[in-house]
Amino acid sequence: MRMKKALAILTAVCTVTASMCFATVAQAADKTDLVIALDADIDTLHATNYSTGVEQDVLNQIYDTLMYYNPDGKHDPEPRIAESYEISEDGLDYTFHLRDDVKFHDGATVTADDVVFSLELFKQSEYQGSQISMLSSVEATDDSTVVCHLDTPYAPFLQGVLTPYICEKAYYEKDEDTFATNPVGTGPYKFVSRATGSNITLEANEDYYRGAPEIKNLIFEVIPDAATKAIALQTGEVNFAEVDSSVLPQLQANPQIKIAEVETSGFAYVSMNLEKEPFNDPKVRQAINYAIDRDNLVSVCYDGEAEVNSNICAKARSGYSDDQPQYTYDPEKAKELLAEAGIETPYDLGEILVAEKYSNLATVIQNDLKAVGLEMEISVKEFNSYISDLTSGNYGITALTMTLDGDTQSLEMAFTSDYIGTANNARYSDEEMDKLFDEARAETDNDKRLEIFDQIFTKAQDEAIYAVLCNPLTLYAYNADLTCPEEFPFEGNYYVYDFNWA
Repeated sequence: MRMKKALAILTAVCTVTASMCFATVAQAADKTDLVIALDADIDTLHATNYSTGVEQDVLNQIYDTLMYYNPDGKHDPEPRIAESYEISEDGLDYTFHLRDDVKFHDGATVTADDVVFSLELFKQSEYQGSQISMLSSVEATDDSTVVCHLDTPYAPFLQGVLTPYICEKAYYEKDEDTFATNPVGTGPYKFVSRATGSNITLEANEDYYRGAPEIKNLIFEVIPDAATKAIALQTGEVNFAEVDSSVLPQLQANPQIKIAEVETSGFAYVSMNLEKEPFNDPKVRQAINYAIDRDNLVSVCYDGEAEVNSNICAKARSGYSDDQPQYTYDPEKAKELLAEAGIETPYDLGEILVAEKYSNLATVIQNDLKAVGLEMEISVKEFNSYISDLTSGNYGITALTMTLDGDTQSLEMAFTSDYIGTANNARYSDEEMDKLFDEARAETDNDKRLEIFDQIFTKAQDEAIYAVLCNPLTLYAYNADLTCPEEFPFEGNYYVYDFNWA
């Protein structure tokens, strides 16, 4: 009797367990909503004047581009709104033939005039324009054909057109403010609403030319705190998020969470305002570079999920060379350079201004600099307020991360005079550096181009324009029932259209 009763109980347990498993699968299959956490609020949804990664994450769902980066990184970009393209023999003209079934969210059909307008608007952007700075002019030869003219051949031009979102000319001309706050694109998701500081809601574009998305309702929740975000992932309040390495162990221990580690060319760095003393002295900047223990910083701030690198050019990026100078941890050398610069220690550097997400980075840097006699206080600001101070030059020293994706040419945004006030946070202005980037843009011989980049990054290191720290991995955490691509596209960009519930 006892054995039969035990078997009966065991059978009942197995039946319930199996039912629960089938129910879980069914529930996942029935789900059509997705919640994504953002680590900061957006400032704008303008298709060309955005400046942060969180804004790009949202815009990537609303807009499409002419071409799309092949995730494996080994093949040419794929056509997207463009159905096909040709490159002239002299490399000066790129002709794009547009699909005839692409519509904006308001029902208007995409025409060549919209593409011409979008590329011209994008080129004018102080934040994004460098991606297609080599574009001389663009014209519509008919309703479905766009020709881009270059002054000189530029092999990475196709990578440049991966970024400009295709916008509706008539919608922009009607009201630019509405264009920036209530975007209308061609992408798989339509803008619904935004609650400032809280969330952004999108809905599926059922008429999307590549087919309706499987995820129907998409909500971006603003959750700046890393620990709070990790808890929300584990409770299911959030389904997908970029996460901080500090919460990685607890997320990896949860079988309901999956982790994707994505290599990018992004870099963590210390930026010094070269318009202010003592940062206008290269010896002081060199001293700060030598004072930072990058191995310890990667261990403490990134839990080892980053590659130490003092060069702004990532090691996997075209133009990097092991022969270019690297700064290693050498506090005695730092002290010598400070003495040569006439700095009597202890010396007060004032405030290191950071956004909240970089406060740990600032603390480690503060301790390293204090060890060589440089003292400073940490000042933490809300993200968008911080960005405003950063781009206006209202700071002395700061620490942050940045990604300048696309071809290596995009790094000109960190160094050339035209980008002071955007990505040139050091406010560095040097005629020779400007000229070198101009030469790199025009050079068609790849070997010669690499030689120019070698000059650029050697000069940047010699002058210690920045104190680059490392190349962090981008870490994504998501619900185990959510199916994501095996390979995230270039620089870790994600597209919810490629997601579905198992």
